[in-house]
Amino acid sequence: MSNLKKRFNLIIEDLEKNIKNKEDLEYIKTQIYNIALIFLDELDKLVEMNFNRLNVMIDREKELSRKVAKMEKILDDLEKDVYEAQDCDFEIICPYCNAEFVEEFPNGESHDVKCPECGNSIELDWREGFNGNEADEEQNDEESLDFDENEFDEDEQEDDNEDDM
Repeated sequence: MSNLKKRFNLIIEDLEKNIKNKEDLEYIKTQIYNIALIFLDELDKLVEMNFNRLNVMIDREKELSRKVAKMEKILDDLEKDVYEAQDCDFEIICPYCNAEFVEEFPNGESHDVKCPECGNSIELDWREGFNGNEADEEQNDEESLDFDENEFDEDEQEDDNEDDM
């Protein structure tokens, strides 16, 4: 800005040196000041408009960051549910002697199972669901993976309403 002020003052000095009629000089200086004020007013309007746009962008970025954080939390919870196995106790019926016993599977890991009654090794098929029907299990998996964007927005609106209280 100081460079602009210096150039403006140089122009005014040049006019004062070259225009001998004082009335004409004052008229020209007044008009130059008016033109400069018009430009400065327009610059102020542009700065304010850009500042408002920047504020809107900042607000949108905050909103998107909040949505991303919420989505990351949902994904983390989903990852924990899917990939981090729980300690599991299963009731097993021996196919050889029909003895019932409970076997513990820490962290969902499988290991060799031997019947405590007859001593036979039992092979467990973990691919089948608990009901033994793979087709039903696959269908349930597909249904649970459907993502409804409106559901996400509804949850967010509920959060917003709670914040207002």
